[in-house]
Amino acid sequence: METQESTTQLTGKLQGELFTECAGWVWEQLQEDGYYLAGELVELILRTERELGIHAGDLAGVAQRLEDEFRARGINGNPYQIEAPLIRAVLDWEDDFLGFAGIVRAES
Repeated sequence: METQESTTQLTGKLQGELFTECAGWVWEQLQEDGYYLAGELVELILRTERELGIHAGDLAGVAQRLEDEFRARGINGNPYQIEAPLIRAVLDWEDDFLGFAGIVRAES
């Protein structure tokens, strides 16, 4: 996977150590589900949805928008592309984490 480090500051409730905990937990859940991907990809998805201000939207729409955004930025997965179904799996687990943390997605 080729990425450029983002300097975007997170402004919602999901930031700092909580952001890192969320990304790590989501990554672990995905591993248990049979998705083998870099933890940095999970962080990229979570960070980019907030950077674009779309994290409170419909998950299917968010996943498709992120797929399109990554393609436009030239961010590729290796050996598999970063596509909406994978992104949606990340978002679904993120929703579970937010629920456990008592955070409404729009405030995350």
